[in-house]
Amino acid sequence: MSNYFSDKQVKLLEEAKSSKNYVHLKNENQSLKDIMNLKNLNKIISMHNCWGQNNFSLVLDKNIIPFRNFSTDGNDLGFSKTSPDPIKVENYIKKGASLVLNDLIYLSKDIQLLADDLQIITNGKCQANLYFSMQSHQAFAPHYDTHDVFALHCEGEKVWNIYENFEQDPINHPIFKNSLDERTKKSGKIIDQVLLKPGDLLYLPRGQFHDALASKNGAIHIAFGITYMKPLDLFQYYWENYIVNEYFRSDVKELNSIKDVKEIHSKIVNELDKIINNNDLYEHSLQYFQNWPYKLVGYDIKKIVNEGVQYQVSDKISISEDGSKLFLVDEKNKVPVPDKFIEIMKFTFDKKIISYKILKDKYPNLTDETLDEFLNAMKNMMVFI
Repeated sequence: MSNYFSDKQVKLLEEAKSSKNYVHLKNENQSLKDIMNLKNLNKIISMHNCWGQNNFSLVLDKNIIPFRNFSTDGNDLGFSKTSPDPIKVENYIKKGASLVLNDLIYLSKDIQLLADDLQIITNGKCQANLYFSMQSHQAFAPHYDTHDVFALHCEGEKVWNIYENFEQDPINHPIFKNSLDERTKKSGKIIDQVLLKPGDLLYLPRGQFHDALASKNGAIHIAFGITYMKPLDLFQYYWENYIVNEYFRSDVKELNSIKDVKEIHSKIVNELDKIINNNDLYEHSLQYFQNWPYKLVGYDIKKIVNEGVQYQVSDKISISEDGSKLFLVDEKNKVPVPDKFIEIMKFTFDKKIISYKILKDKYPNLTDETLDEFLNAMKNMMVFI
């Protein structure tokens, strides 16, 4: 069950992903529209020490502005590292520059939740970049991405041009790095124009040529990039199996003819077949695929505060009963448990991890003094680790 998309929308996204066709989902969920706006963007970019040349960039009319042109060492502004200078950045934006923020997932709980949602739908790894644009100033010429894109429009309006041509399964490799002129020529003709409004989502498959132009000032969209496991990834995953293969580590001492080359190639194929066609490796590959998405986690300090300090029972200590008596037992000692603590001791060893709140909820009639006495005794006897 998706937190942000209806069952019908999830089905449309799954079908689009399978057929590699772009799809435009119009807003059906107010919470999508609320994920980002100008107020939230202002708050995020004002976290100055979070930003640097690797995740903060400006683009003016298709030209990337050098980071040194709008950065500061921060001494006068209270930064602890070289970061974007707010005054210089604003001046560029006033000229029509677009702002690009990379790796946003952990800067917003809402963005993290949507990224997790998309990972569940696609079984891909998700990363999120934000694009802020001024009216009629285009940051990027026609291009394609090396991953699927789920573009969530958040503020203003933007027209996306979809081009006729498609690059087949590009990856992040120099082979697929084209110049601006080459990309423009390869993109072909515009076959569709999609107007995105706040809360709308546009799915673009990997390799689809596209570009976009803001039709209003202050347009914001977040591009959720989804990367899937590829056969190439399995080669890297199996790398250690190749390393321990004696033939792959052996020296090629002589190649005097094409026949010699063919013999080596044949031997390589045979060794690869022995490595890859292995029952144990089949299971590893399946687990690798199932664990492919990122494990997106955050903190929950409020929950920790509410639950209080927790104590874990040592696995080197146990309890044993002898008639009506209960004993704490380790390798050397056997210590009787006071009668007033017998029930609470059994509960503690059953739970393995306890806290003052857990004990108080279980035994509301016990006084604070009794609970403190029990916990202190357990700590002094090294029952907790």
